[in-house]
Amino acid sequence: MRERKKSINRFEQMSNKLKEAGYKLTPQRMIILKILSERKDHPNPDAIYSAVIKQLPTTSPATVYKTLVLLKKINEVFEISYSNESNRYDGVNPIQHPHIFCTKCKKFSDLDLLAYNKLLEEIELQTGYKVKNMSLFIEGICPDCDGRTDGN
Repeated sequence: MRERKKSINRFEQMSNKLKEAGYKLTPQRMIILKILSERKDHPNPDAIYSAVIKQLPTTSPATVYKTLVLLKKINEVFEISYSNESNRYDGVNPIQHPHIFCTKCKKFSDLDLLAYNKLLEEIELQTGYKVKNMSLFIEGICPDCDGRTDGN
């Protein structure tokens, strides 16, 4: 039940920010916001487009890309760029945070690491820098692909 409430709140946050920035809430944008506010799998534009056209078949891929650019501009989506893979988008947690990536199934997952913020603080303390961006991206093979189901 808590997850659903969080998704609704995130959807409302995203749509309110678009309105405040003076952008129209078109039916296509509303569907894209709903998808991004609910999906935790960090979808790429093709996956978002595939989900959108199930509801609005006349939507173009360009509409998805333009909306992602707009959402990134107003800091309502976090873009994850990764080597030869298509960029992925996180609308649930649009701020910089660590990720882990399965090199077999291509699944992205968030990492909730207390040490991440401590590392950021330590870097700033040691260097005197005000860090603007810090990226932590870990590659591995997930338990499902490795044949393990217990997470070990």
